[in-house]
Amino acid sequence: MKYPILAAALLLASVAPAATAMTIDPDERELYDDSIQCMAYFGIMAGLGGDGGSEDPKMVESGTKFLAVATVLADEDQAQIQADFDAEMRKFLKIAEHSDDPEMVKRVQDISESCIFMETLVDAMIEGGSGT
Repeated sequence: MKYPILAAALLLASVAPAATAMTIDPDERELYDDSIQCMAYFGIMAGLGGDGGSEDPKMVESGTKFLAVATVLADEDQAQIQADFDAEMRKFLKIAEHSDDPEMVKRVQDISESCIFMETLVDAMIEGGSGT
């Protein structure tokens, strides 16, 4: 598996006691969807590796942040998170199948920029929540 740390985080989350089914209001839906997309994006980037071809720890850390956000927003509904993550990974697979298409390259660039921006927001939320 190319994403062992992300897979381990998902596995760990899946054995946590499950709350009731996911109840998410429309305002949180966009953040949840973005979190799933960024979790998949950073997971793929982590699997591609950093220097020396090994996993990029920064990308793993970034993906894990978005897993945490998705878990909170989804009321710890791990089955739903896994289903949404799998659907997002299928979207990336379709993009990869057409990697020579300039429109697909642009799409990945847009996702990258969006996820990097979203990470700054998540970091600010985490920092604000820790009282530092």
